Amino acid sequence: MRLVLVAATVLLLGCALDLSGSSWKKSGAMVQQVTADEMKCARQTYEIGYAPDLVVGGLLDVLRLAVNEARLQRAFRSCMTRTGYARAR
Repeated sequence: MRLVLVAATVLLLGCALDLSGSSWKKSGAMVQQVTADEMKCARQTYEIGYAPDLVVGGLLDVLRLAVNEARLQRAFRSCMTRTGYARAR
């Protein structure tokens, strides 16, 4: 049951990080460099770790996963911004 809950949460939240090289831009940076920097920031982001498992289950687990996902996305965006990138529109 827990696996179903996690799978449903992942499907609802979508992909956390887009590492295609097209979501960020930096003057003079080629797609390969953008992708390499995205990968570096993704590694740093996931080194932060996940929020502790509350072992409560149900909707509280969905909420915990959503909050953690938002925290990881903020960390990734912060890393890319510090590296000199801006979001592509």
